[in-house]
Amino acid sequence: MKKHFWSYPKLKELLEKHPEDKNKIQDIFDEIHGEFNEKLVSRTSKFFDKTFRKLYDQVNLQVPFDFDLDELQKKHHIILVPNHQSHADYLAITYLFYKTFKKALYVAGGINLNIFLFGRFFRKTGAFFIRRSFSKDIPYRTSFEAYVYALLKSDRILEFFFEGGRSRTGKLLAPRYGLFQILLETHSLTDKKKSLLFVPVSIAHEHVPEEKAHSHELGGGIKKKEKAAQVLKIYKLFNKKLGSIHATLGKGIEVKEISNLRADTQRLAFACFKTVGKNMPITPTSLLSLILLDAPSGVTNWESIESKAKEIITYCKRFLIPLTPSLSESFENSKNNILEALNILISNKKVEVLKNEHLGEIFYSVKKKERIHLLYFKNMILHHFVLPAIMNTVLYQLKERKISNVEELTDLLLEKRSELLFEFYLPSNQELLANALEIMSYSTGREIENLSEVVKLTDDDVDQITSKINVFSSGLSYINECYYLAAKALDHLRKKEFTLEKFTKIVKEIYTIELKHGRMVQFEESFSVPVVKSALNFYKYKGCLVGHDDKFKVVDIDSVFELKKRFAEDLNINLIMNLSKSAQD
Repeated sequence: MKKHFWSYPKLKELLEKHPEDKNKIQDIFDEIHGEFNEKLVSRTSKFFDKTFRKLYDQVNLQVPFDFDLDELQKKHHIILVPNHQSHADYLAITYLFYKTFKKALYVAGGINLNIFLFGRFFRKTGAFFIRRSFSKDIPYRTSFEAYVYALLKSDRILEFFFEGGRSRTGKLLAPRYGLFQILLETHSLTDKKKSLLFVPVSIAHEHVPEEKAHSHELGGGIKKKEKAAQVLKIYKLFNKKLGSIHATLGKGIEVKEISNLRADTQRLAFACFKTVGKNMPITPTSLLSLILLDAPSGVTNWESIESKAKEIITYCKRFLIPLTPSLSESFENSKNNILEALNILISNKKVEVLKNEHLGEIFYSVKKKERIHLLYFKNMILHHFVLPAIMNTVLYQLKERKISNVEELTDLLLEKRSELLFEFYLPSNQELLANALEIMSYSTGREIENLSEVVKLTDDDVDQITSKINVFSSGLSYINECYYLAAKALDHLRKKEFTLEKFTKIVKEIYTIELKHGRMVQFEESFSVPVVKSALNFYKYKGCLVGHDDKFKVVDIDSVFELKKRFAEDLNINLIMNLSKSAQD
């Protein structure tokens, strides 16, 4: 490793100009460097065999049927690029990879994890450390590039979390380009006998140990610095049931040459991001979270859960949305696994059981303070169901004859898409329209080939489609409610400049009043800092405000009012359709 490190062409060039930096660069190497100690990892793996089985029901790795790591390593430098939900990801992926392939992983970890006692352990299990920001520090950047170059030259298998940090919301974060670019740059300076192969990894937890910290930050709290004492508190987890961890290896994305470093980096990063999202599995916990949080009354019974779960699983199988093994077999088996996951949520005090003694019925309700925790798991899979969720408004307007031609239908679908630009990575306009036709064909049981056929659908057709996808109707309501609150905040702030901090504070105040006394806000989870920031970006994108350097000013209050009205109408439509569905049930 050291030989390859010091042979990096750009590092040699730097030292020719600044030989006095050699000691500094040696210190940087020592700060970054991690060693994979196989004996330690083997012993740790056996320890995890016992402890993980107490904490988790399953820790499984799904591998493509034609994935032969030994053969792939002969042709490629392998780089794993997982999403990041928990500090447990480092251990889980290393553990699963070693158990499956008996191979070392060299994992890029934030320097914040180089903490007392545990930093040394992480190094010995393959972690190497990276500073959060170093673009202007030439000696450090060059040294880090040299370290990556050495990893490639010595044929190590690398891993880095493409989001740059843990997702606090459950939704995938946009990829950070830094390590992608460094890998492309350094690979171009090797002999290039092997191409780069980026293997996206989708990791899904059924319980995230950091949930309290996440909810604290979503409410506007400051992230707490990692300390050894926090890690030592892991013993508290033994009082909880954590469900399973599911990791899925995606199809590798090969890079041989680069023509435009910036453009190629962005294309590669988003190709990995999209693959991870596409392969994110529906777990029993995420499925339950979607159903329980979207219950219009906040309370539901087992019969309703079972019915909705069956509809969602059927939809997933039709549109090739991945399911965990516990949900992909017969529905009878799936039902048992969903019930087990529900019992875990009850045991972990997320869901309470309400018994009606007179009627002899049992109902389930998510505790108010726990809704934000279950939202994490709903958000993990919500991107799979964005289109059926936004189609409720379209179907309602079709039935009310507010849409009379293809142009109006297209405009409405694309308008609904634009409202979510800052929430999810969305299909292109053409893909969205094509997917909408597929959903309508699936729902009616006959082929619908173009939008002109959609405009001519009968009321019975519209009702049939609605009944098929109504299970997703409230999926986006908490986002629409937050955007509605944001519009009210902009109205309040329209006469003066404001900061993001001030805007967030006003949104939270309005949310508190609306939730208690208002008519539009129904969901406890409708306020969170990330969605508030996205709402501000949306109104800026729509030309309602201008801003830079954290100073914003409303410039088109009429557009704000129009958008507020639109979100209010959507929320009312969802309420009407859900009440109609409840009455039918």
